[in-house]
Amino acid sequence: MSPNGWAFLVILFTIGSCESIRAICETDECKTAANRILNYMDPSVRPCDDFYKFACGKFLESAELSDYLSSNFSFIQVDEIVEDQLKAILFEESTPDEPNPYKTMKHLFSLCLDEDKIDARGVSPAVTRLEAAGGWPVLGNWRHVGWSFLDTEIRLRNLSIGGGSLFQIDVSVDLKNASKRVIQIDQAVLGLSREFLVKGLSNPIVQAYYSYMVDIAEMFGADRHLAQVKLNESLMFEIELAKITIPQEQRRELERMYNSYELEDLITEFKWLDWAALLESIMPASVQLRKNEQILVKEVEFLKKLEVFLLKYSDEVIANYMMWQAASGMTDTLTKQMRNREMEYRRATEGIAARKPRWKECIGVASRLPLALSSMYVEKYFDDTSRKVALNMTNMIRDEMIRGIQELDWMDEETKKRAAYKASQVVQHIGYPDELKDINKIEEFYKGLDIDQDQYFEALIDLSRWENDYMFRQLREVVNRTDWRSHGTVTEVNAFYVPWENSIKFPAAILQQPFFSARVPQYVNYATIGVIIGHEITHGFDDEGSQYDYKGDLNDWWETESKDNFNEKKMCIIDQYGSYKDSQTQLNLNGITTQGENIADNGGLK
Repeated sequence: MSPNGWAFLVILFTIGSCESIRAICETDECKTAANRILNYMDPSVRPCDDFYKFACGKFLESAELSDYLSSNFSFIQVDEIVEDQLKAILFEESTPDEPNPYKTMKHLFSLCLDEDKIDARGVSPAVTRLEAAGGWPVLGNWRHVGWSFLDTEIRLRNLSIGGGSLFQIDVSVDLKNASKRVIQIDQAVLGLSREFLVKGLSNPIVQAYYSYMVDIAEMFGADRHLAQVKLNESLMFEIELAKITIPQEQRRELERMYNSYELEDLITEFKWLDWAALLESIMPASVQLRKNEQILVKEVEFLKKLEVFLLKYSDEVIANYMMWQAASGMTDTLTKQMRNREMEYRRATEGIAARKPRWKECIGVASRLPLALSSMYVEKYFDDTSRKVALNMTNMIRDEMIRGIQELDWMDEETKKRAAYKASQVVQHIGYPDELKDINKIEEFYKGLDIDQDQYFEALIDLSRWENDYMFRQLREVVNRTDWRSHGTVTEVNAFYVPWENSIKFPAAILQQPFFSARVPQYVNYATIGVIIGHEITHGFDDEGSQYDYKGDLNDWWETESKDNFNEKKMCIIDQYGSYKDSQTQLNLNGITTQGENIADNGGLK
């Protein structure tokens, strides 16, 4: 070990940010942290020449990348640990007196694992539902007489196999009144990223997408030559559809995307579709559509252009596209052959070499009952001591940010006062909500969820239908920033800032080494999860978070000069990061779409 390396460790483990020199920590947790640092460091590199290689050089040399991953770093490593913990929970056999949500989750997991049974059914369950939705023209089972987009959209949504191929409908918080929820309409989600589609079929990624479309259609039973012709038409349709969508770079100004209509006004403005019939048909009977229902349209110009766009195409082309989108969304629930073809497509477009082990994929499926899984995880694996220590850290880092705001020389006093108040009002969700340990609340939440006990595909359909009903039921609920249901998913190895709540969330899963331990000196935690805490709080003041006030409402609280200064500094971040080029792909980072994360990274590090 070089003198540089030992000096680094002595400094780290003997000096705290606010404490005097103390004895070297020799607990097992400290030894683990020290070993990790030593194993990651490359002491042969002078820190003044390249601090990143000095601190992480050996990690870059030794880190292995699993075939099913596209990256490897601390978050991925902890995620692997958590998946092993969840595996132990889900493989544990249910007892007769086990609460129903736990039984349902474990049963869904076991259905997912039974690949032989799934393979034996082939694609028939999916084809049956496509036929019930009106048929997929490329399969030769399309009922073209009397076909309509509205009827097909309703059928796809009510069969829980699709819908939303031309526009999205969901329920979201009203951004200008975060105490209530509204119906929201947004532009289409495409089968392939817009940035590739607009380049046309000559692009290699678009070619891979087209090849995938044809192969999947053939596996569904289509004649290959017919699939090549008809899905080429579908692809051309999607390419042109992509061109009328708004690129992500232009979707960061939230005021532009806040367009509120009452239902009658929506129908008047966009006459080409019977919006009332659509919404009434997809909402559960327990939620009645109101005549004055408030509906937010995020992309007005897209919705206007969509009417003209659809007039250019035959019903068959539109139907083929809608059914392709529905079919592609079901591939990972069907045969191994189909899932393997999906993997080949991902290899071509994402560089991932292999599928995850089946049990890992099935954990993802079981995670669709997040409160049940989180409840069991917290009970078995989370140390409650961590909550208190982490909460104290977030308070101290938040207070430090407030002090930092007062020192800004580019912000006027009134804006400083509002910014500091916003920081002081951040709601903190640390570890888990107490309700996760109340099985009565878990059972009440999942009341009404009844999934097929024999077939995996049908069980997923039942779950999707329940999820849709729950989403619309929330429409009539008052939003509560501390609602345990909204913050009860704690098995994610991540941290979050929610701008419409002005809240931060640090789930139980991330409160473990290498990010955090209640049994190491605090300066170690400040160097790891402390940066992440600072990152998340800073999101409240990045290019998007800064558009929300202390209550979580979309509201311009900035004085003009300070806002101009902020935008100038924001452009500096955009330009700086936009100049970075990846050495392998020779592509520049998109400084616009990544600016929020880059601002938060800089704030977290500070």
